[in-house]
Amino acid sequence: MNKRHFLKSILASGIGLSSYSAVGQQLAMINASAKATPLEGYKALVCIFLYGGNDSYNMLIPTENSDYQTYAGVRQNLAIAQESLIPLSTSSLLPYSLGVPDYMSPVSELFHQGRLAFINNVGPLVEPTSKANIENGSALLPPQLFSHNDQQKLWETAGSNINELSGWAGRMADLLTDTSSNSLSMNISLAGNNVMQTGNIVQPYSMTADGAPMFEALNPQHNWNSQRIALFDQLIALDNHVLGNSYKKIMSTARTNALQVNQALDSLPILSTTFEADSLSQELEMTTKLIAAREALGMKRQVFFIGFGGWDTHDRQLLDHPRLLNTLSLALHRFNEAINELGLSEFVTTFTASDFGRTLTSNGDGTDHGWGGHQLVMGGAVNGGKLYGEMPELALNSQNDLGDGRMIPTTSSEEYGAQLAKWFGLTDAEVAQVFPTLSRFDQHNINFLQSI
Repeated sequence: MNKRHFLKSILASGIGLSSYSAVGQQLAMINASAKATPLEGYKALVCIFLYGGNDSYNMLIPTENSDYQTYAGVRQNLAIAQESLIPLSTSSLLPYSLGVPDYMSPVSELFHQGRLAFINNVGPLVEPTSKANIENGSALLPPQLFSHNDQQKLWETAGSNINELSGWAGRMADLLTDTSSNSLSMNISLAGNNVMQTGNIVQPYSMTADGAPMFEALNPQHNWNSQRIALFDQLIALDNHVLGNSYKKIMSTARTNALQVNQALDSLPILSTTFEADSLSQELEMTTKLIAAREALGMKRQVFFIGFGGWDTHDRQLLDHPRLLNTLSLALHRFNEAINELGLSEFVTTFTASDFGRTLTSNGDGTDHGWGGHQLVMGGAVNGGKLYGEMPELALNSQNDLGDGRMIPTTSSEEYGAQLAKWFGLTDAEVAQVFPTLSRFDQHNINFLQSI
């Protein structure tokens, strides 16, 4: 029985993902001897997490006069000028025509090339809900709504339990990874520790835009370290205590992985695509290199996590938000060019996530914490040039408005992640294991990837 079937049999026997971490030790015991089912070809997911909560209602904006006036009346001093909008031409059925600000022209170009789509009004949900159900107290709601840390965690775990220790990409890696043949994780983070990539067996590998961190004094690429390395290895070999053995294993894995990654990066040809100097662009450039090095790293599947902060626009929104959206748009465009240059466009899907949307109302200099918001998905496998899900009404006190322009999500973050996981290669049964309450939602209303 291979590992994926073993995991499925455990979970099907009544051990749900709510108690998934309770069997982590048992899973770790069988991991070394059980091998994951081989996957065909190569695929990568790239998550760009917009930390702070993106005001996506200043990202997708009505373009027709009457609809724009409704938007402008609610947004007040934060409204983007109507004449600066780039209309989006789409076959999607929408309640009103939409455009993006002119500083998002790279995204507009990708959208009209069919390489990018928008997923509308997404957010953490326990179950499909409505304003009426919330007002009469019958709705089950996610815990700690409007809290940065808690909502980030719900996005990353794709559930409603803020105490969950594993994320959905980590649980995917638990199912797909054969750690007996490769110590390097398929989950690579350029933003440090994160819940989304943390599994019960597989942990993310953290690095930076400059490469894999090395113990400089133990770097075998420098010949002057040879004696120091030999002495260090002799010293730790003397310790056979259980803690000493654990330390040796951790040190050995860290050194091996860092050397493997950096040697693979050093051997890559230089691409003609040039990236900007900002941190997001530099991390996407490193992501491009790691994808290019997939064969040297022995990877058929990779998930990358990039954090892009600054989106908590309580103030200075008219100054900061356009700059952030422009940086994101240009970085996505460059990344698309680089992946095209590698000939891997159909096999790399990039997507955004964010704590929450923001209020439609202005607080005078910015917006406050909301709930549902819009996300972007990019890649050759994306059914681009379209908008998926429901666009909310932009008038205050509508059926979408929980209060102060906080939009009630009509698509759950769990549905969103499940679409990505299925494209990544998980079976329907495996998707259901990774996303434990998915069956509560209509899973067919946002088929934004070509293989689904």
